[in-house]
Amino acid sequence: MFDGFHNATDAWARSAHVTVVVSCYHYQPLPLLPPALEQQYRSRTLADSGLKEFIEAQPGARPGSWPSGELTLGTLTLVAFYFHPDLDTARARLAASEGAVITARTKPNPNLTAAGGYTNAERAPYALQFALDWTIETAGKRTYRTSHARNLLVASRIALGETAWQIRSRVRAELLDHLLASRELDALRQEQQTRTEALKLYDERLEAGEISQPEVDVVCTSLMLLDVTMQRATGRQNETRIALETALGLAPGALDGVQLRWDSFESPPGEDRLPLSSVQRAGLLNRLDVQRLLAEYAASENALQLEAARKYPDIHLTPGYEFMEGFNSYLIGPSLLLPLRDRNKGPIAEAEARRKEAAARFLSQQAAAIDQVGRALIRYHAALADFRDADSRLKALLQGRERAVQEQIRAGEADQLTLAGVRLEALAATRARLNALRDAQTALGALEDAVQYPLENGIPLPPVPPTNPGRTP
Repeated sequence: MFDGFHNATDAWARSAHVTVVVSCYHYQPLPLLPPALEQQYRSRTLADSGLKEFIEAQPGARPGSWPSGELTLGTLTLVAFYFHPDLDTARARLAASEGAVITARTKPNPNLTAAGGYTNAERAPYALQFALDWTIETAGKRTYRTSHARNLLVASRIALGETAWQIRSRVRAELLDHLLASRELDALRQEQQTRTEALKLYDERLEAGEISQPEVDVVCTSLMLLDVTMQRATGRQNETRIALETALGLAPGALDGVQLRWDSFESPPGEDRLPLSSVQRAGLLNRLDVQRLLAEYAASENALQLEAARKYPDIHLTPGYEFMEGFNSYLIGPSLLLPLRDRNKGPIAEAEARRKEAAARFLSQQAAAIDQVGRALIRYHAALADFRDADSRLKALLQGRERAVQEQIRAGEADQLTLAGVRLEALAATRARLNALRDAQTALGALEDAVQYPLENGIPLPPVPPTNPGRTP
């Protein structure tokens, strides 16, 4: 289940590679125009040509036509990977890290000094002087500096993957809220229909003199309160849809007319597919924050090596030419800083302390990951058991009691009002089942966040696009 995670992480790193071009650079202003950016944001739609190319370039089954009238969690994740601005921020940080590698591996430029003046000599009153300062770095400083920058680049690439996972997690959570809000509204509509039918039966009994007016008033009051609840549920459904559009990086209204589908929504995976040992091991191997801290620790070791190498001074070759009093002088010789009073002890101590801090952060995060995975798995198992119990109770109520009441009606031992009461009990059980499903899916989302990998079948982890063609920042 978890073997493909490292491949997915490597794909993120490779796809996120940004080429930094610095030769013959000419500055170009790029002002931010808030009104234009707002208009661009509000004009985003699923019909974006660059999004279509990105969707069609992904492996596996994709919508036959785009934009599609039906979207799954996997496709919604792709949309978020294309549009969400947090990934643009992470890409910019990655580009800065690649620029830092170029800076680190660059050799120091030579320094040219020129001077001219006069002398008090009668025949040669002019004096000229030219000198070069050519720095030769010693003790492998450039190697350590480059290794430090490259390890930070690896950390930036992993951070891009972390950002992508956080976006996917938010999309999943918002889709869960929206689907549950829609199902809750459907259940309330069914309850409204059942209570309306029951009210008609109560009115008939009232006219026949079998019940009193207060009994009918109680049913009317329940129906009016249900109307208020339905209005709130409708607002909740609209609110969750906007929240989902925001999680995708789209403006409100971009998903109007689109059907949302989640194949495994009603069937979260069981304990047999999520054993504790396998999930805990996957969490340690797959968690991007653990991998990032490991790369940062490697960078801190390179930083300490660099500071230790700075104990040894660099050598400066200073060839020069001097013209004075009619004579030409050619000079060459090394110069270096004498480490008599300081051998870089302070920076070495600081770098050593930062390495210890990086090691402590890694160990702390690793322990937290083990604890988070274990707790999340236990919570998920408990929530899954509650959901299965609520699901079985609902099925028993629908298949058992309702069938029995219908048989009693055919035998003349019960009436339609009794059947309406059973159906209201079933709707109450339906809401309880939806609450249990919410808890189970929320716990599963927390478990996925703990291992940072999708645990549901049929929902692969898509790659992160390195750029968004056709779309300006």
